[in-house]
Amino acid sequence: MRMAKVAVFSSMAALLFLVLGGCAAGQSQPQNQPAAPEGQASPSWDLSPRYSDAGRVSVEVQPLTPPNDEGVWDFGVALNTHSVDLDYDLTDVAVLRCDRREEYRPLSWDGSPPGGHHRRGVLSFTALDHPTQFIEIVISDVANVPERLFRWETGPLADG
Repeated sequence: MRMAKVAVFSSMAALLFLVLGGCAAGQSQPQNQPAAPEGQASPSWDLSPRYSDAGRVSVEVQPLTPPNDEGVWDFGVALNTHSVDLDYDLTDVAVLRCDRREEYRPLSWDGSPPGGHHRRGVLSFTALDHPTQFIEIVISDVANVPERLFRWETGPLADG
């Protein structure tokens, strides 16, 4: 039942993010995006999924929402394998980094429990309280891979 809830939430959050992203193009900056100099357009972010396929485990990470009113930033995470037991606590092996090289521990993992060959859920972090040129989710020591890096950067300035 919990997996169904996570899958429905993930799908709804992704759809809501896509819809609201298109509607909010002319609105104020979300707090995780760097401000543009006066008179210039706001930078855009490519928030598409990022992938890692190493150590017989594939990992996909995607920002699901901009930071919400509670100051939380959610990322969908999926791990898949056919040969490794995925017995990792994602709150222990993941961090968020910004261009200041500061690291932030996850607030929570809402998804499938440790174990098995297929895991999916939402990893939540406190939203950044400052502008940044990039964010990274780093997942360490899964299937003997020291570090998997998932990075999102500001893109070219969007037209107003």
